[in-house]
Amino acid sequence: MRRLILLLPILLLAPPAHAQLLSQAALDSARTWRNLERALQHPDSVYRLDLSHRKLKVLPEEVRQLKNLNALDLGRNKLRDLPGWMNELRYMQEFSAGRNKFSKVPNAVCQWKHLKRLDLHKNHLEGLPPCMGNLKELYSLDLWSNELGVFPDELSGMAGLRFLDLRVIQFSEKEMDRIRSLFPATKIYFSLPCNCGD
Repeated sequence: MRRLILLLPILLLAPPAHAQLLSQAALDSARTWRNLERALQHPDSVYRLDLSHRKLKVLPEEVRQLKNLNALDLGRNKLRDLPGWMNELRYMQEFSAGRNKFSKVPNAVCQWKHLKRLDLHKNHLEGLPPCMGNLKELYSLDLWSNELGVFPDELSGMAGLRFLDLRVIQFSEKEMDRIRSLFPATKIYFSLPCNCGD
């Protein structure tokens, strides 16, 4: 009995073996796998995967086997798009793909209804799709240093958004005011406005 009491805190902190959507506390304490081959030996136990700095031009299809993936870091690669099967990873809560070559937001992003943190900084994004307005749980959105020209009104549907980084993107003062009106409860980071007309 005493041994069980000593093990109880460890059991409470460890994510269940076949959990899918983790609580924030469980996700924060989950192991980060950095070797895909090793991760594939325990596919049901992989909640966090870091494939950053790999010079990837295509995401390995083996990632598709990690159905319980809640957090994925693809930063500092050479990705231009994501495969269609990415929307099967329906428990995604944190997705980071900064410093890649995306010119549009990958389609899978709009399917991840539990997404809370999205980082697409320093890509070549020209606009955001209206469907991102369906991301009701999105809390933090990092888009600094992109080429955004389209910022649809539908994005106001991201009611949970609290942090939005739009630095190093040229917006007129009028457009900045419009974006602020879409997210009255959000802390938005802008660079200085441009003299780039309406």
